[in-house]
Amino acid sequence: MSTQTRAATRRGDVGAGILAVILGITSFHRSAEAQPPPEAPPAPPGETPTSAAPAGDASAAPAPAAEAQAGAPAPESAPGPGAASTAPPAEKEPWKKPISVAAWARVGGRLQNPGAREKMDRLLGDGELDLMVSGEINRFIGLQGAIVAQFGPTPTGGNITGSATIRDVIAKFQFHDLLNVWIGRMIVPSDRSAFSGPWSMGPWNYPGFFEPYAPPIGPRQGPFGRNDGVTTWGKAAGGLFKYYVGAFNLHDSSVSPLYTARLNLSLLDPEPAYYQKATYLGEKSILALGVAGEVQKEGSVESLPPPAAGEPAGIPRKDTYGEVNADLLFEKNVGAAGTITLEGAFYKYFGDFERFDYSYFALASYLTPSNVGVGKLQPLVRLQQAKPKNADAYTLIDAQMGYIIEGHAARVALGYQRSDLSGAKGNALFLGVQLQK
Repeated sequence: MSTQTRAATRRGDVGAGILAVILGITSFHRSAEAQPPPEAPPAPPGETPTSAAPAGDASAAPAPAAEAQAGAPAPESAPGPGAASTAPPAEKEPWKKPISVAAWARVGGRLQNPGAREKMDRLLGDGELDLMVSGEINRFIGLQGAIVAQFGPTPTGGNITGSATIRDVIAKFQFHDLLNVWIGRMIVPSDRSAFSGPWSMGPWNYPGFFEPYAPPIGPRQGPFGRNDGVTTWGKAAGGLFKYYVGAFNLHDSSVSPLYTARLNLSLLDPEPAYYQKATYLGEKSILALGVAGEVQKEGSVESLPPPAAGEPAGIPRKDTYGEVNADLLFEKNVGAAGTITLEGAFYKYFGDFERFDYSYFALASYLTPSNVGVGKLQPLVRLQQAKPKNADAYTLIDAQMGYIIEGHAARVALGYQRSDLSGAKGNALFLGVQLQK
């Protein structure tokens, strides 16, 4: 056989091989297209604009096309040639949709003197802008990220430039309703208020902020209620029961991890997603009980006074930190009578060097059934107390009138706060506007 003939034969063999591969891929592609679409993942976490799912919402995603078809009766006969199909088009899988982008803003003012808190002779303003993205890579993997920017007064006075930082960076893995794993920077699953944040609760002020420019008194979390770690969570009965187990402080190798756990039972409407609200503004009937706890080895650290000039700093003693809490939310839309919301939470702290023994809050609010102008009125009152180990109790009382224009996506709050920090009195008037898109 000549060299040219052998070369032609080899080219023919290669061409036949390539044709076989192409035919195999085409056959596999057609086979894959013939399979029913996979189950869609749950809706993106609750922190999405109200037009999709309001802030902190735990609503589930729309039913995927495969589930809708499985639950629908079979047609009696196929339509004839040329007949128009009346079946709705199959919903596009969430992971094939563009990434979701949202922007949230809160701006407010406060009439109070930070240096003499009983006087209302200073007008202070602050604000926050959150930019968020989320999406699904496939039915098992999702992502979420957010950047937050703030401006307002600081302990040393303040500046007009403000600050910006990363709020969320989460890789999400869904193996089953009972097994989801989130890794990155996220909300610490500590109590309902943490899941809701200030965005999805009735009061304008987040609970636990007794002392100016200090972290809130409550479960340990981190800036904006976030921390770096991993959470395993799951749900049963569509979200009537949920569990969370997490490990945090993973950004700091010099300290032990902070371990957290939470159980949530919703006896009326379910709350299926990771996040939960502190009020659903009458969209759900809620009777939910949550219990949670935290523990950190050597997490309770002695606070030492600054050393004298020329003296070395002392070595603080350490003890195991622990915290347990329970929260209860009842919300009922009674039709023409409006919506009633009752909420309470109790926190107990452990550790030789913890400043506080316990804290709690209780809240009652009412939402009018119909609009007054362009929105509904929501009068609200909240009592908070925290008991230091070696001092009289801290007390905060908020009386607020909310104006709910478009759910959590557009609301206004006007209120008065009275504070008593172991005898140090304070008064403040506040006004806030919240917008989400």
